[in-house]
Amino acid sequence: MPETVATEKSLAEAVTKLVDSLHHKYPGIMIRPISNYEDEDFTFEITVPKNLPIDQVEETCHMECIKTEDEYDLFIFPKVVYEK
Repeated sequence: MPETVATEKSLAEAVTKLVDSLHHKYPGIMIRPISNYEDEDFTFEITVPKNLPIDQVEETCHMECIKTEDEYDLFIFPKVVYEK
């Protein structure tokens, strides 16, 4: 399998696993991909309902990203915001 296809497959697998984990922990959040800021492999925005503590969600997101990054050797950036 060419390296690019393998990398894309790993990225898709990593992102799917990460998103599933975050939705399991915080069922009310919305997650959508956004443009990368710099050299991330994947960047997404996590919209948090006002009834959830944004600091807690943000910390959890960063911890889950670190675990995923270590497992898949990727750089993923979560932008966490409150819903409008």
